[in-house]
Amino acid sequence: MRKGILFLLALALLAGTASADLGDLVASFPNIGTSYHYGLAADANYLYSFYYYSSWQYPIIRMNRTTGAYVSSYPNPLGTGSGQYYVRAVSYDGLGYLYLNNYSQRVVGRARASTGSLVSSWTWPSDSRYGLCVDHNGTTGGTNIYQSYYTGTWYRSSLTGSLRESWRTGQYDYAYDLAWDYGNKMIWYGNYSTEFIYGCNTRGSIIKSFDVPITALDPYGIAYWGHYLYVSTSSGTPDEYIWVYHCPPNIGVAPASVGKVKALFQ
Repeated sequence: MRKGILFLLALALLAGTASADLGDLVASFPNIGTSYHYGLAADANYLYSFYYYSSWQYPIIRMNRTTGAYVSSYPNPLGTGSGQYYVRAVSYDGLGYLYLNNYSQRVVGRARASTGSLVSSWTWPSDSRYGLCVDHNGTTGGTNIYQSYYTGTWYRSSLTGSLRESWRTGQYDYAYDLAWDYGNKMIWYGNYSTEFIYGCNTRGSIIKSFDVPITALDPYGIAYWGHYLYVSTSSGTPDEYIWVYHCPPNIGVAPASVGKVKALFQ
């Protein structure tokens, strides 16, 4: 029975749901791992989930993007020693690499998505940053890294870490992870305090929002690919799950259906 449900959900993902609205839940499956799934990234074929395994061991799991089936895994590219496990965000760059950050040691790393081998890394000044995403275009690379801290401070840097600007939004976003929506040129994050998913412009101003299932808690990881948002929750019922939501293009101008999306700001 379970395999049949997963098969139907996979077909729905592959075929698309043209009539669906923003925030419509189209699939869900268990996240692989024990607890505390923080960062989540996506490309055309895979999801990359960063989670706590045991003391100092925080691996990245590669999963089939449509079914959640296990494909492979590798250790944290930033290291597995004391203090190196404070990774909060993982982002795909459109060119076969993952960017991930360690907020405790103030390090951003660039690793090969297929193997986890670290290509480069750099540090930033003594401030805290949780969320991270790269403004890629799906199959082409981006030009900026966006990072955020839960107090509402945002940063825009070059792909090699040079700070271009920072600003405050005036609102606490409680975001552990960021997702770049290349279809709408905007950023998504899960707020683990309100249990909502928020979409904002590149200045952090909220444009759209919707809530996760009422029994799911702690939407930490988030990723976008092909008009779908993938959100990982780390507690609640069911525990440690990935939820797949429809995210159509032009959502900043198209009306949303009443009751399916809670638009905070227009």
